[in-house]
Amino acid sequence: MRESNFVTKTIAIVAFLAVMVYFATRLGGYLVDPLTTTAAYYYESDDAVTVSGYVIRQEELLPDHSGLVYSTRQEGERVGKGRSVATVYHSEAALSDAKQLEILEERLEQLQYAQSAASGAQAVLKLDNSIRGGIFALKGSVAQGNLTAASQESGALQTLVLKRDYTYRGTDELEEQITALEAEIRTLRISAQAGSSAITAPRSGYYASVVDGYETVLTPAILEDLTPSKLRAVSPDPGAVSSVGKLIIGNTWYYAAPVSSAAVKDLREGQEVTLRFASGLDRDITMVVHSLCREEHGEQVLILESDSFLSITTLLRRQNAQLIFHAYGGIRVPKSALRVVTDTVPGAEGEEDQEVRVTAVYCRVGRMAQLKPVRVVYEGEDYYLVSPDPEALGVNLSAQQLELFSIRSGDEIIVTANNLYNGKVIG
Repeated sequence: MRESNFVTKTIAIVAFLAVMVYFATRLGGYLVDPLTTTAAYYYESDDAVTVSGYVIRQEELLPDHSGLVYSTRQEGERVGKGRSVATVYHSEAALSDAKQLEILEERLEQLQYAQSAASGAQAVLKLDNSIRGGIFALKGSVAQGNLTAASQESGALQTLVLKRDYTYRGTDELEEQITALEAEIRTLRISAQAGSSAITAPRSGYYASVVDGYETVLTPAILEDLTPSKLRAVSPDPGAVSSVGKLIIGNTWYYAAPVSSAAVKDLREGQEVTLRFASGLDRDITMVVHSLCREEHGEQVLILESDSFLSITTLLRRQNAQLIFHAYGGIRVPKSALRVVTDTVPGAEGEEDQEVRVTAVYCRVGRMAQLKPVRVVYEGEDYYLVSPDPEALGVNLSAQQLELFSIRSGDEIIVTANNLYNGKVIG
């Protein structure tokens, strides 16, 4: 037993000493030549300022109604004057009749399609392709978590499957079913119309379902004499209510935000800038500087104008955003990896090696350090964005040499090492 314990302890001590020797060797190698590397990758950065402001539009509230109001328009949909925007149901029974009418009309459409397609193999094949496409679309929406789209695609797919089912049954009883269904729909339509009324648009515009009380406060008229204090003091009008929604009139909308005068001192009216909302819109918008209002305590109200994207900004009001003056892109490298070096590079065929002085990084290529001249595009807090600049070598390079001396995404940049030079063998 004692001999067994002795052997176990001896093995443990030997293993411990081996580990210590390994780490000591690694540490010694690092102290002799502290080689560290990082991957090069493409990166984008912005010269931007963060602001908080309001979306301003010309809006008109639709008349408020009691009862069960159901919109017949999509958010941001263009509506013509006199066209229906919503339906008011005066009772639960009227709403039930309307839903039943919708189901019957959909069934009638399926039967009519089946009647016309029963004898046509081409139509059946087209239905099969549509069902297959509907399945893929539904699967994609579910995978992306887009439940609204998934619900719509699920209903459309169900309709396609029912149509396909009817084509298998033949046409013997289809005509009788269609006749009976048409009679039922006529009766139900009279009942549904008596229990509901349509709300129409008093003028053309874009339909918006949400009323927030700013419709009568934040109008284009307020832009004429706006100051930071006035903009911060705005509050919703408690009397601006509508269960139906509103119309956005015209195509022009504005974004107004207080901003430091120093930050916008170089902006001029008519100049284009890029705006990136923090939420509510998944794209950058190019807007035009409408005006810069008079200065107040080192601030001004910047008013931006656009006649694009109105239909997808109807739900936006108070928004945090980034005002982007310039956008930069390049290979991101740590500041400690950038060097101004004097090194030797091979000359063209038949010419001697030449000594050059360039701004560059060294990259690990195989087991060698490769000089790669760069041009700084943008300086961040602890990094630079650079672009390849092999021409800075000032020597005639072949196509192969140009590729070798150009930095690319995926290169292994040497961050720390001793006595680097082009072609040095490194561990």
